[in-house]
Amino acid sequence: MLFRTHILFGVFVWFILDRVIEMPIFVLLFVLLGTAFVDIDSCSSWIGKKVWFLSWVFRHRGMLHSLVGCLVLSTIVAGFNRWAGFGFFVGYLSHLIIDCFTLTGLKLFWPFEFRVCGFIRSGSWVEDVVFVFVLAVDVWLVFNSLF
Repeated sequence: MLFRTHILFGVFVWFILDRVIEMPIFVLLFVLLGTAFVDIDSCSSWIGKKVWFLSWVFRHRGMLHSLVGCLVLSTIVAGFNRWAGFGFFVGYLSHLIIDCFTLTGLKLFWPFEFRVCGFIRSGSWVEDVVFVFVLAVDVWLVFNSLF
């Protein structure tokens, strides 16, 4: 999925959780950070372009695109602040969930070779439909929470 779809889906997940769990607003920042961070292993991603040398160390959709990477990195962030760690975990997990719907899929249970694959080609018109749908839901949730 594209960066824009990941970000909007992360915001959607935060809105849903915010209705159930009373969280500080800064948690949204860490949700967005966690959502974007996962693609740090790709030199063509928005965040990967900033730290391109990391793509030499980590294979794209490898360890960082797994529950192991999610739990380890979220635990490190939670060591500084629990709410920050929770937000990072939520954003990271939302990224993984939506990547499971792509044709390439990912090894969610890395290091095991089992790959979870879906039916959406990244950047295709189907992803555009998903993007517009999630955008509409996010806008509705914003207006619904304001009024």
